[in-house]
Amino acid sequence: MVAHLRCERFSSVGIPRLQLSWESLRTRAALPGFVSPLHGICDGTSSATIGGSTIGGLSMMRRTRPVLLLVLVPLLLMLGLSACGNGGSSGGTVTLKFYHWIGADAGPVIAEIDKKFEAENPNIKIEFTTAPTDQYQTVIKTRLASGDAPDVFGVFPGAWLATYGAKPGYLVDLSNESWVSSLNAGAKGVSSYNGKVYALPMSQNVIGVVYNKDLFARAGVTVPTNWDEFLAACQKLKAAGTTPLALGIKDQWVDQLIPYAMAPTAIYRSDQAFDADMFAGKATFDNSPWKQMMQDYLSLNQQGFFNSGALGTTYQQTQDLITTGKAAMVVNGNWILAPLEQADPSLKLGMFPLPYNKAGETPWVSAAVGEEMGISSTSKHIAEAKKFVAFWARPDIMKLYLDAKKAFPAQSNVTPNIDPAAAEMLPALNAGSYNFLDQKWPTGVQDVMLKDIQSVYAGTMTIDQMLQDMDTTFAAKKDTV
Repeated sequence: MVAHLRCERFSSVGIPRLQLSWESLRTRAALPGFVSPLHGICDGTSSATIGGSTIGGLSMMRRTRPVLLLVLVPLLLMLGLSACGNGGSSGGTVTLKFYHWIGADAGPVIAEIDKKFEAENPNIKIEFTTAPTDQYQTVIKTRLASGDAPDVFGVFPGAWLATYGAKPGYLVDLSNESWVSSLNAGAKGVSSYNGKVYALPMSQNVIGVVYNKDLFARAGVTVPTNWDEFLAACQKLKAAGTTPLALGIKDQWVDQLIPYAMAPTAIYRSDQAFDADMFAGKATFDNSPWKQMMQDYLSLNQQGFFNSGALGTTYQQTQDLITTGKAAMVVNGNWILAPLEQADPSLKLGMFPLPYNKAGETPWVSAAVGEEMGISSTSKHIAEAKKFVAFWARPDIMKLYLDAKKAFPAQSNVTPNIDPAAAEMLPALNAGSYNFLDQKWPTGVQDVMLKDIQSVYAGTMTIDQMLQDMDTTFAAKKDTV
Protein backbone atom coordinates (compact mmCIF):
# COMPACT_ATOMS: atom_id res chain seq x y z
CA MET A 1 0.00 0.00 0.00
CA VAL A 2 1.79 3.15 1.16
CA ALA A 3 4.83 3.72 3.28
CA HIS A 4 3.76 7.15 4.46
CA LEU A 5 1.36 10.02 4.02
CA ARG A 6 2.60 13.19 2.40
CA CYS A 7 1.80 16.62 3.80
CA GLU A 8 0.43 18.72 0.99
CA ARG A 9 0.11 22.23 2.34
CA PHE A 10 3.50 23.39 1.07
CA SER A 11 2.58 23.01 -2.54
CA SER A 12 3.09 25.80 -5.00
CA VAL A 13 1.63 29.03 -3.70
CA GLY A 14 3.99 31.40 -1.94
CA ILE A 15 6.60 28.72 -1.38
CA PRO A 16 10.11 29.95 -2.27
CA ARG A 17 10.58 32.09 0.82
CA LEU A 18 9.10 29.40 3.05
CA GLN A 19 11.26 26.75 1.47
CA LEU A 20 14.43 28.75 2.07
CA SER A 21 13.50 29.21 5.69
CA TRP A 22 12.89 25.50 6.12
CA GLU A 23 16.13 24.54 4.41
CA SER A 24 17.98 26.96 6.65
CA LEU A 25 16.39 25.42 9.71
CA ARG A 26 17.12 21.94 8.51
CA THR A 27 20.81 22.57 8.02
CA ARG A 28 21.46 24.72 11.09
CA ALA A 29 19.19 23.34 13.78
CA ALA A 30 19.89 20.37 16.05
CA LEU A 31 18.05 20.13 19.31
CA PRO A 32 18.82 17.23 21.68
CA GLY A 33 15.91 14.82 21.64
CA PHE A 34 13.79 17.27 19.65
CA VAL A 35 10.84 15.81 17.74
CA SER A 36 9.33 18.06 15.15
CA PRO A 37 5.78 19.28 15.81
CA LEU A 38 4.96 18.04 12.32
CA HIS A 39 5.50 14.50 13.53
CA GLY A 40 2.09 13.07 14.34
CA ILE A 41 0.20 15.73 12.45
CA CYS A 42 1.30 14.10 9.26
CA ASP A 43 1.99 10.39 9.04
CA GLY A 44 4.63 9.04 11.36
CA THR A 45 7.26 8.72 8.68
CA SER A 46 7.40 12.51 8.69
CA SER A 47 7.94 13.70 5.17
CA ALA A 48 6.66 16.91 3.66
CA THR A 49 6.22 18.12 0.13
CA ILE A 50 7.55 21.65 -0.10
CA GLY A 51 7.51 23.36 -3.45
CA GLY A 52 7.37 19.99 -5.18
CA SER A 53 10.26 18.45 -3.24
CA THR A 54 9.99 15.81 -0.55
CA ILE A 55 11.88 16.61 2.63
CA GLY A 56 12.17 13.71 5.02
CA GLY A 57 13.24 13.24 8.57
CA LEU A 58 11.37 15.96 10.42
CA SER A 59 12.74 14.62 13.69
CA MET A 60 16.36 14.81 12.59
CA MET A 61 17.32 17.87 14.57
CA ARG A 62 19.92 17.43 17.25
CA ARG A 63 22.20 19.66 19.30
CA THR A 64 21.96 23.39 18.95
CA ARG A 65 22.11 26.37 21.23
CA PRO A 66 19.21 26.57 23.68
CA VAL A 67 18.32 30.05 22.48
CA LEU A 68 17.42 28.63 19.08
CA LEU A 69 14.68 26.63 20.74
CA LEU A 70 12.79 29.84 21.47
CA VAL A 71 12.81 30.64 17.77
CA LEU A 72 12.34 27.18 16.35
CA VAL A 73 9.45 25.87 18.40
CA PRO A 74 6.93 28.63 17.60
CA LEU A 75 7.95 28.61 13.95
CA LEU A 76 7.76 24.85 13.60
CA LEU A 77 4.45 24.74 15.41
CA MET A 78 3.11 27.27 12.96
CA LEU A 79 4.44 25.25 10.01
CA GLY A 80 3.28 21.98 11.47
CA LEU A 81 -0.24 23.06 12.15
CA SER A 82 -0.58 24.24 8.58
CA ALA A 83 1.32 21.40 6.96
CA CYS A 84 -1.51 18.98 6.34
CA GLY A 85 -5.23 18.80 6.04
CA ASN A 86 -7.54 21.13 4.24
CA GLY A 87 -6.69 24.34 2.49
CA GLY A 88 -5.69 27.69 3.83
CA SER A 89 -5.83 31.32 2.83
CA SER A 90 -3.20 33.92 2.17
CA GLY A 91 -3.73 37.57 1.31
CA GLY A 92 -7.43 37.04 0.59
CA THR A 93 -6.81 33.97 -1.60
CA VAL A 94 -8.26 30.66 -0.44
CA THR A 95 -6.47 27.44 -1.37
CA LEU A 96 -8.62 24.33 -1.65
CA LYS A 97 -7.01 20.90 -1.42
CA PHE A 98 -8.52 18.44 -3.90
CA TYR A 99 -7.46 14.79 -3.56
CA HIS A 100 -8.79 12.02 -5.80
CA TRP A 101 -7.69 8.72 -7.34
CA ILE A 102 -8.74 9.67 -10.91
CA GLY A 103 -5.53 11.51 -11.82
CA ALA A 104 -4.01 8.57 -13.70
CA ASP A 105 -6.92 8.36 -16.14
CA ALA A 106 -8.02 11.99 -16.27
CA GLY A 107 -5.13 14.16 -15.09
CA PRO A 108 -5.02 16.56 -18.07
CA VAL A 109 -8.75 17.35 -18.08
CA ILE A 110 -8.77 17.81 -14.30
CA ALA A 111 -5.99 20.38 -14.67
CA GLU A 112 -7.99 22.09 -17.42
CA ILE A 113 -11.15 22.23 -15.30
CA ASP A 114 -9.28 23.51 -12.26
CA LYS A 115 -7.76 26.31 -14.36
CA LYS A 116 -11.18 27.27 -15.68
CA PHE A 117 -12.50 27.43 -12.12
CA GLU A 118 -9.59 29.59 -10.98
CA ALA A 119 -10.15 31.94 -13.93
CA GLU A 120 -13.78 32.45 -12.87
CA ASN A 121 -12.88 32.55 -9.17
CA PRO A 122 -9.51 34.35 -8.92
CA ASN A 123 -9.65 34.38 -5.12
CA ILE A 124 -9.71 30.54 -4.96
CA LYS A 125 -6.78 28.32 -5.89
CA ILE A 126 -7.00 24.55 -6.38
CA GLU A 127 -4.22 22.17 -5.43
CA PHE A 128 -4.95 18.74 -6.89
CA THR A 129 -3.12 15.57 -5.83
CA THR A 130 -3.77 11.98 -6.79
CA ALA A 131 -2.79 8.42 -5.92
CA PRO A 132 -3.49 4.93 -7.28
CA THR A 133 -6.82 3.53 -6.13
CA ASP A 134 -5.43 1.04 -3.59
CA GLN A 135 -3.13 3.64 -2.05
CA TYR A 136 -5.87 6.26 -2.10
CA GLN A 137 -8.26 4.10 -0.07
CA THR A 138 -5.67 3.57 2.64
CA VAL A 139 -4.61 7.21 2.79
CA ILE A 140 -8.04 8.84 2.75
CA LYS A 141 -9.45 6.58 5.48
CA THR A 142 -6.49 7.42 7.69
CA ARG A 143 -6.80 11.13 7.00
CA LEU A 144 -10.54 11.17 7.64
CA ALA A 145 -10.10 9.41 10.97
CA SER A 146 -7.32 11.79 12.02
CA GLY A 147 -9.24 14.96 11.11
CA ASP A 148 -6.72 15.70 8.36
CA ALA A 149 -8.94 15.35 5.27
CA PRO A 150 -8.51 17.57 2.20
CA ASP A 151 -11.26 20.11 1.52
CA VAL A 152 -12.61 18.14 -1.45
CA PHE A 153 -11.84 14.47 -1.99
CA GLY A 154 -12.84 11.40 -3.95
CA VAL A 155 -15.66 9.30 -2.54
CA PHE A 156 -16.49 5.71 -3.44
CA PRO A 157 -20.25 5.29 -4.01
CA GLY A 158 -22.64 3.19 -1.96
CA ALA A 159 -21.58 1.42 1.22
CA TRP A 160 -18.17 3.14 1.34
CA LEU A 161 -19.78 6.58 1.31
CA ALA A 162 -22.08 5.58 4.15
CA THR A 163 -19.55 3.76 6.33
CA TYR A 164 -16.45 5.91 5.91
CA GLY A 165 -17.99 9.27 5.02
CA ALA A 166 -21.55 10.10 5.99
CA LYS A 167 -22.23 7.89 9.02
CA PRO A 168 -19.19 9.10 11.04
CA GLY A 169 -19.87 12.72 10.05
CA TYR A 170 -16.86 13.23 7.79
CA LEU A 171 -18.86 14.53 4.80
CA VAL A 172 -20.85 17.74 4.35
CA ASP A 173 -24.57 17.35 3.56
CA LEU A 174 -25.06 18.57 -0.03
CA SER A 175 -28.77 17.82 -0.31
CA ASN A 176 -29.74 21.45 -0.87
CA GLU A 177 -27.29 22.10 -3.70
CA SER A 178 -29.00 23.04 -6.97
CA TRP A 179 -27.29 20.27 -8.97
CA VAL A 180 -28.93 17.51 -6.90
CA SER A 181 -32.12 17.78 -8.96
CA SER A 182 -30.18 16.78 -12.09
CA LEU A 183 -28.97 13.43 -10.72
CA ASN A 184 -30.22 10.20 -12.22
CA ALA A 185 -32.15 8.11 -9.68
CA GLY A 186 -29.55 5.35 -9.48
CA ALA A 187 -26.69 7.82 -9.18
CA LYS A 188 -28.48 9.74 -6.45
CA GLY A 189 -29.10 6.54 -4.53
CA VAL A 190 -25.41 5.57 -4.24
CA SER A 191 -24.53 9.18 -3.36
CA SER A 192 -26.92 9.30 -0.40
CA TYR A 193 -27.19 8.12 3.18
CA ASN A 194 -30.40 8.25 5.22
CA GLY A 195 -32.06 10.31 2.52
CA LYS A 196 -29.35 12.99 2.31
CA VAL A 197 -26.94 13.52 -0.58
CA TYR A 198 -23.27 13.65 0.45
CA ALA A 199 -21.36 13.55 -2.84
CA LEU A 200 -21.47 14.56 -6.49
CA PRO A 201 -21.44 11.49 -8.75
CA MET A 202 -19.01 12.27 -11.53
CA SER A 203 -19.67 9.53 -14.06
CA GLN A 204 -21.25 6.19 -14.68
CA ASN A 205 -19.05 3.41 -15.95
CA VAL A 206 -19.41 -0.06 -17.35
CA ILE A 207 -17.05 -3.04 -17.17
CA GLY A 208 -16.53 -5.01 -20.35
CA VAL A 209 -13.93 -6.34 -22.75
CA VAL A 210 -11.89 -3.68 -24.53
CA TYR A 211 -10.30 -5.13 -27.65
CA ASN A 212 -8.02 -4.25 -30.56
CA LYS A 213 -10.07 -4.56 -33.75
CA ASP A 214 -7.03 -4.92 -35.99
CA LEU A 215 -5.68 -7.86 -33.98
CA PHE A 216 -9.10 -9.53 -34.09
CA ALA A 217 -9.22 -9.12 -37.87
CA ARG A 218 -5.70 -10.52 -38.39
CA ALA A 219 -6.52 -13.61 -36.34
CA GLY A 220 -9.91 -14.04 -38.02
CA VAL A 221 -11.77 -13.50 -34.74
CA THR A 222 -15.26 -12.03 -34.47
CA VAL A 223 -16.83 -10.59 -31.33
CA PRO A 224 -17.96 -13.56 -29.20
CA THR A 225 -21.51 -13.71 -27.91
CA ASN A 226 -21.22 -16.58 -25.41
CA TRP A 227 -18.58 -18.17 -23.17
CA ASP A 228 -17.67 -21.01 -25.54
CA GLU A 229 -17.12 -18.50 -28.35
CA PHE A 230 -15.04 -16.33 -26.03
CA LEU A 231 -12.74 -19.23 -25.14
CA ALA A 232 -12.45 -20.15 -28.82
CA ALA A 233 -11.53 -16.54 -29.65
CA CYS A 234 -8.82 -16.61 -26.97
CA GLN A 235 -7.42 -19.85 -28.41
CA LYS A 236 -7.38 -18.40 -31.92
CA LEU A 237 -5.54 -15.26 -30.79
CA LYS A 238 -3.03 -17.33 -28.86
CA ALA A 239 -2.38 -19.49 -31.94
CA ALA A 240 -1.76 -16.29 -33.92
CA GLY A 241 1.03 -15.33 -31.51
CA THR A 242 -0.95 -12.67 -29.61
CA THR A 243 -1.63 -12.68 -25.87
CA PRO A 244 -5.43 -12.92 -25.74
CA LEU A 245 -5.96 -11.08 -22.44
CA ALA A 246 -3.87 -8.47 -20.64
CA LEU A 247 -4.05 -8.83 -16.85
CA GLY A 248 -2.17 -6.80 -14.25
CA ILE A 249 -3.13 -7.63 -10.69
CA LYS A 250 -0.10 -6.20 -8.94
CA ASP A 251 -2.48 -3.25 -8.54
CA GLN A 252 -4.89 -5.14 -6.33
CA TRP A 253 -8.09 -3.37 -7.41
CA VAL A 254 -7.75 -4.85 -10.90
CA ASP A 255 -8.18 -8.46 -9.77
CA GLN A 256 -11.89 -7.92 -9.07
CA LEU A 257 -12.82 -6.82 -12.59
CA ILE A 258 -13.28 -10.24 -14.19
CA PRO A 259 -15.53 -11.58 -11.38
CA TYR A 260 -17.41 -8.27 -11.43
CA ALA A 261 -17.98 -8.72 -15.17
CA MET A 262 -19.14 -12.33 -14.63
CA ALA A 263 -21.49 -11.88 -11.66
CA PRO A 264 -24.33 -9.88 -13.27
CA THR A 265 -24.87 -12.74 -15.74
CA ALA A 266 -24.03 -15.61 -13.40
CA ILE A 267 -26.01 -14.37 -10.38
CA TYR A 268 -28.09 -11.22 -10.66
CA ARG A 269 -29.77 -11.77 -14.03
CA SER A 270 -31.79 -14.58 -12.43
CA ASP A 271 -31.53 -13.66 -8.75
CA GLN A 272 -31.56 -9.92 -8.06
CA ALA A 273 -32.37 -10.66 -4.42
CA PHE A 274 -29.02 -12.37 -3.84
CA ASP A 275 -27.49 -9.47 -1.88
CA ALA A 276 -30.63 -9.07 0.22
CA ASP A 277 -30.52 -12.78 0.96
CA MET A 278 -26.88 -12.42 2.02
CA PHE A 279 -27.90 -9.79 4.57
CA ALA A 280 -30.74 -12.03 5.74
CA GLY A 281 -28.41 -15.00 6.16
CA LYS A 282 -30.20 -16.97 3.44
CA ALA A 283 -27.32 -17.02 0.95
CA THR A 284 -23.53 -17.29 1.01
CA PHE A 285 -20.68 -16.74 -1.39
CA ASP A 286 -19.46 -20.27 -0.73
CA ASN A 287 -22.73 -21.79 -1.90
CA SER A 288 -23.28 -19.68 -4.99
CA PRO A 289 -22.05 -19.27 -8.60
CA TRP A 290 -18.97 -17.53 -7.17
CA LYS A 291 -17.23 -20.91 -6.96
CA GLN A 292 -17.63 -21.61 -10.68
CA MET A 293 -16.79 -18.00 -11.54
CA MET A 294 -13.44 -18.27 -9.75
CA GLN A 295 -12.71 -21.64 -11.35
CA ASP A 296 -13.32 -20.16 -14.79
CA TYR A 297 -11.18 -17.13 -13.88
CA LEU A 298 -8.25 -19.40 -12.99
CA SER A 299 -8.86 -21.54 -16.06
CA LEU A 300 -8.14 -18.56 -18.30
CA ASN A 301 -4.67 -18.47 -16.81
CA GLN A 302 -4.21 -22.25 -16.93
CA GLN A 303 -4.97 -22.19 -20.65
CA GLY A 304 -2.32 -19.52 -21.22
CA PHE A 305 -4.74 -16.76 -22.14
CA PHE A 306 -3.23 -14.13 -19.81
CA ASN A 307 0.19 -12.53 -20.09
CA SER A 308 2.84 -14.23 -17.97
CA GLY A 309 3.60 -12.71 -14.59
CA ALA A 310 0.19 -11.12 -14.05
CA LEU A 311 0.81 -10.90 -10.30
CA GLY A 312 3.78 -8.63 -11.00
CA THR A 313 2.10 -6.64 -13.78
CA THR A 314 0.63 -3.21 -13.05
CA TYR A 315 -2.47 -1.51 -14.44
CA GLN A 316 -0.22 0.78 -16.48
CA GLN A 317 1.64 -2.19 -17.92
CA THR A 318 -1.62 -3.77 -19.06
CA GLN A 319 -2.29 -0.58 -20.98
CA ASP A 320 1.16 -0.90 -22.53
CA LEU A 321 0.38 -4.46 -23.62
CA ILE A 322 -2.68 -3.18 -25.47
CA THR A 323 -1.11 -0.08 -27.04
CA THR A 324 1.94 -2.03 -28.27
CA GLY A 325 -0.22 -4.72 -29.84
CA LYS A 326 1.12 -7.48 -27.61
CA ALA A 327 -2.31 -8.24 -26.13
CA ALA A 328 -5.66 -8.18 -27.91
CA MET A 329 -8.11 -7.72 -25.02
CA VAL A 330 -8.39 -6.43 -21.47
CA VAL A 331 -11.35 -6.79 -19.12
CA ASN A 332 -11.71 -3.34 -17.60
CA GLY A 333 -13.96 -0.33 -17.33
CA ASN A 334 -14.61 2.20 -20.08
CA TRP A 335 -12.26 4.50 -18.12
CA ILE A 336 -9.29 2.65 -19.64
CA LEU A 337 -10.22 3.90 -23.12
CA ALA A 338 -8.95 7.44 -22.50
CA PRO A 339 -5.36 6.54 -21.56
CA LEU A 340 -5.20 3.91 -24.31
CA GLU A 341 -6.29 6.38 -26.98
CA GLN A 342 -4.03 9.09 -25.60
CA ALA A 343 -1.07 6.71 -25.83
CA ASP A 344 -1.89 5.74 -29.43
CA PRO A 345 -4.66 7.70 -31.19
CA SER A 346 -4.41 5.33 -34.17
CA LEU A 347 -5.69 2.34 -32.18
CA LYS A 348 -8.96 0.90 -33.41
CA LEU A 349 -10.65 -0.14 -30.20
CA GLY A 350 -14.00 -1.71 -29.51
CA MET A 351 -15.82 -2.91 -26.42
CA PHE A 352 -18.23 -5.78 -25.79
CA PRO A 353 -19.81 -7.35 -22.69
CA LEU A 354 -17.94 -10.30 -21.21
CA PRO A 355 -20.16 -13.07 -22.60
CA TYR A 356 -20.32 -15.24 -19.48
CA ASN A 357 -23.46 -16.91 -20.77
CA LYS A 358 -24.59 -19.91 -22.78
CA ALA A 359 -25.51 -19.72 -26.45
CA GLY A 360 -28.86 -18.02 -26.98
CA GLU A 361 -28.72 -16.15 -23.65
CA THR A 362 -28.13 -12.43 -23.16
CA PRO A 363 -25.32 -11.32 -20.85
CA TRP A 364 -25.77 -8.68 -18.21
CA VAL A 365 -23.06 -6.16 -17.46
CA SER A 366 -21.60 -4.50 -14.38
CA ALA A 367 -22.39 -0.78 -14.51
CA ALA A 368 -22.57 1.92 -11.88
CA VAL A 369 -21.33 5.28 -10.70
CA GLY A 370 -17.59 4.91 -10.61
CA GLU A 371 -16.36 7.98 -8.77
CA GLU A 372 -17.72 10.86 -6.72
CA MET A 373 -16.45 13.94 -4.91
CA GLY A 374 -17.43 15.17 -1.49
CA ILE A 375 -16.50 17.92 0.95
CA SER A 376 -14.77 17.37 4.27
CA SER A 377 -16.82 18.45 7.27
CA THR A 378 -13.58 19.75 8.83
CA SER A 379 -12.81 22.08 5.92
CA LYS A 380 -12.31 25.71 6.88
CA HIS A 381 -13.65 26.74 3.49
CA ILE A 382 -16.91 24.88 3.03
CA ALA A 383 -18.56 27.71 1.06
CA GLU A 384 -15.68 27.80 -1.42
CA ALA A 385 -15.63 24.01 -1.63
CA LYS A 386 -19.37 23.97 -2.43
CA LYS A 387 -18.72 26.51 -5.17
CA PHE A 388 -16.01 24.24 -6.60
CA VAL A 389 -18.24 21.13 -6.55
CA ALA A 390 -21.11 23.12 -8.10
CA PHE A 391 -18.72 24.24 -10.84
CA TRP A 392 -17.93 20.61 -11.62
CA ALA A 393 -21.66 19.84 -11.72
CA ARG A 394 -22.29 22.44 -14.41
CA PRO A 395 -23.34 20.68 -17.63
CA ASP A 396 -20.58 22.28 -19.73
CA ILE A 397 -17.86 21.35 -17.21
CA MET A 398 -19.11 17.82 -16.56
CA LYS A 399 -19.38 17.27 -20.32
CA LEU A 400 -15.75 18.33 -20.68
CA TYR A 401 -14.76 15.76 -18.05
CA LEU A 402 -16.89 12.95 -19.48
CA ASP A 403 -15.70 13.56 -23.04
CA ALA A 404 -12.11 13.13 -21.87
CA LYS A 405 -12.91 10.23 -19.55
CA LYS A 406 -14.93 8.34 -22.17
CA ALA A 407 -17.66 7.82 -19.59
CA PHE A 408 -21.42 7.98 -19.27
CA PRO A 409 -23.23 10.78 -17.38
CA ALA A 410 -24.80 10.55 -13.94
CA GLN A 411 -26.82 13.74 -14.55
CA SER A 412 -29.85 14.03 -16.80
CA ASN A 413 -28.81 17.47 -18.09
CA VAL A 414 -25.35 16.39 -19.33
CA THR A 415 -24.93 14.97 -22.83
CA PRO A 416 -21.30 13.98 -23.48
CA ASN A 417 -19.85 12.80 -26.74
CA ILE A 418 -19.74 9.07 -26.01
CA ASP A 419 -16.55 7.44 -27.22
CA PRO A 420 -17.34 5.12 -30.16
CA ALA A 421 -15.84 2.12 -28.35
CA ALA A 422 -17.83 2.86 -25.18
CA ALA A 423 -20.98 3.40 -27.26
CA GLU A 424 -20.74 -0.22 -28.39
CA MET A 425 -21.77 -1.15 -24.84
CA LEU A 426 -25.08 0.71 -24.98
CA PRO A 427 -27.13 -2.28 -26.25
CA ALA A 428 -25.72 -4.42 -23.42
CA LEU A 429 -26.50 -1.70 -20.89
CA ASN A 430 -30.07 -1.58 -22.13
CA ALA A 431 -30.34 -5.37 -21.94
CA GLY A 432 -29.52 -5.52 -18.23
CA SER A 433 -26.98 -4.43 -15.66
CA TYR A 434 -26.13 -4.61 -11.97
CA ASN A 435 -24.14 -2.31 -9.71
CA PHE A 436 -20.46 -2.75 -9.01
CA LEU A 437 -20.73 -5.48 -6.39
CA ASP A 438 -19.00 -3.75 -3.47
CA GLN A 439 -21.53 -0.90 -3.58
CA LYS A 440 -24.08 -3.31 -2.10
CA TRP A 441 -21.71 -5.10 0.29
CA PRO A 442 -20.67 -4.16 3.82
CA THR A 443 -17.32 -2.39 3.78
CA GLY A 444 -14.46 -4.79 4.36
CA VAL A 445 -15.77 -7.59 2.14
CA GLN A 446 -14.17 -6.10 -0.95
CA ASP A 447 -10.83 -5.73 0.85
CA VAL A 448 -10.86 -9.43 1.76
CA MET A 449 -11.85 -10.41 -1.77
CA LEU A 450 -9.07 -8.33 -3.38
CA LYS A 451 -6.42 -9.79 -1.10
CA ASP A 452 -7.67 -13.36 -1.40
CA ILE A 453 -8.00 -13.32 -5.20
CA GLN A 454 -4.28 -12.58 -5.38
CA SER A 455 -3.61 -15.50 -3.04
CA VAL A 456 -5.85 -17.85 -5.04
CA TYR A 457 -4.16 -16.77 -8.27
CA ALA A 458 -0.75 -17.39 -6.67
CA GLY A 459 -1.85 -20.86 -5.55
CA THR A 460 -1.44 -20.17 -1.83
CA MET A 461 -5.18 -20.26 -1.04
CA THR A 462 -8.10 -22.34 -2.23
CA ILE A 463 -11.24 -20.90 -3.77
CA ASP A 464 -13.25 -22.41 -0.90
CA GLN A 465 -11.13 -20.60 1.68
CA MET A 466 -11.47 -17.30 -0.19
CA LEU A 467 -15.25 -17.55 -0.32
CA GLN A 468 -15.42 -18.58 3.34
CA ASP A 469 -13.32 -15.53 4.23
CA MET A 470 -15.74 -13.32 2.32
CA ASP A 471 -18.72 -14.95 4.05
CA THR A 472 -17.14 -14.48 7.48
CA THR A 473 -16.43 -10.81 6.82
CA PHE A 474 -19.88 -10.20 5.35
CA ALA A 475 -21.56 -11.69 8.42
CA ALA A 476 -19.34 -9.72 10.80
CA LYS A 477 -19.86 -6.40 9.01
CA LYS A 478 -23.44 -6.53 7.74
CA ASP A 479 -24.84 -4.61 10.71
CA THR A 480 -22.56 -1.65 9.92
CA VAL A 481 -24.46 -0.80 6.74
